[in-house]
This record gives sequence, C-alpha cells and structure tokens, in this order.
Amino acid sequence: MELEQIAGSWKLSSFIYKAEDGSSFYPYGKEASGIIIYDKAGYMSAIITRTDRPDISTQDFGLLPDEEKLALAKGFMTYTGKYEILSDRILHNIEIAYIPNWVGTSFERFPSLEDGKLILATPPVSLRGKTFTGYLVWERPQ
Repeated sequence: MELEQIAGSWKLSSFIYKAEDGSSFYPYGKEASGIIIYDKAGYMSAIITRTDRPDISTQDFGLLPDEEKLALAKGFMTYTGKYEILSDRILHNIEIAYIPNWVGTSFERFPSLEDGKLILATPPVSLRGKTFTGYLVWERPQ
C-alpha cells in the first residue's frame, strides 16, 4: 500500500466482525457512520459511531443524567495519532483516544483496495468468547 492510495478522507461503508464458524456481528450497527483521514504529514484520525444513539434531553451537558451520558458513550469510538505504512499493513500509533488504555498502543490494519474502496482488516481478536476478524470498508466521499 502506498501513501498516495490512502491519503485523504474516507467515509465508513460497513464494519463487521466475522468468525471462522460463519457467525458475525456489526459492533456499531448495520448503519454505522464514520470517517477516517490519512494526511500526508503522517497523521490519521478515525471516528465511528452508531447512527441510532438517542438524542439527549438537554443541551446543558452539565445537567445531563448519567444514564444518558452512558447511552451516548455506547457505540462511539475515536482515536488519532501517527500512522506507518509497512509492506503489508498499516500501524495506527495512538496518541489521543476515547478509551485511555489505547493511548501509547498501536492498532494493526491489513489494507486492500477493491473497486475504489479501502478495506482495513483487523488481526484476529477475542470477542464474545470467539475469535473474530474485523472488516472496515471505507469509500471516498462523494
């Protein structure tokens, strides 16, 4: 993968986890929304959210009930940092993240381009008692 192939903005088309036994699930729902940006200076940023998160009851976040804050947090993910393109993978070296434990770690993604879409596969990961591989499909914005 070359920088010229991925540089710029991409919109999420789909995100699914698939297991070897054929089972699968959509961690942010079938209608997930997201954007990933790779800039030419070597920084990336990703955000993914469910599109069915509820509206909040007040615009004053300081008065928002904890259960509404929890509902907002469910189905939301973002991180940013430097990236490295290696021969067969991209490393996202996380500097800022919604989940503090991610800071200082790297996410490994296996990229491919198919019909103008950028597909980022995750390494196998243990979720819900099984091993899944994630497939994030990104398209250029229209």
